[in-house]
Parts: sequence; C-alpha cells; structure tokens
Amino acid sequence: MARPEVTGRGARGDESELIALTFTEAQRLTGLGLTTLWKLGREKRIRLVQAPGVRRTLIDFSSLRALFAPRAKPRNTPRRDRRLHKPAVSP
Repeated sequence: MARPEVTGRGARGDESELIALTFTEAQRLTGLGLTTLWKLGREKRIRLVQAPGVRRTLIDFSSLRALFAPRAKPRNTPRRDRRLHKPAVSP
C-alpha cells in the first residue's frame, strides 16, 4: 500500500501528484527491470533520493518522467551528407 507521506499520493491513489516511486512501482509503470533502473540511477539519468535517516532509496518521479518525455528536434540543423564522394577525375 502506498504511503502518502513518501510517494505524495492522495488517498485516492492519484498518480498526478507523485513525488517519488519505489523501484517496484517504477518497474510496473515503465516496464523496465530493476537492474536497468539502478543503472540509470548510477548514470545520473534518473535521480535517486533518500529521506534522512531512512535506508530506502526511491526514484524521483519528475526525473523518471523526463527520461520518457519526447524530445523536440533541434531547428535549422543542417543534415550531414552521408554519401561518399568520389574525387573528380580529370580527362
């Protein structure tokens, strides 16, 4: 059962105001495995948090959401021509 003081959920289980997730909740929500979630935390791609005096590690929900957010393509970026050019041969 979710603890509102830790996860930020209301009594209704409203996920719109999540603060942090357990690894099990993050697994269920994203479909990623525990090893992958820990790896993302080590690589600083998601933020891991601990309350002072508590050994339990949680995942910051906003960092997890940002990981899966669609990224905007940069504008006016010239495409790199990937074709190989042969040097011109003079007759």
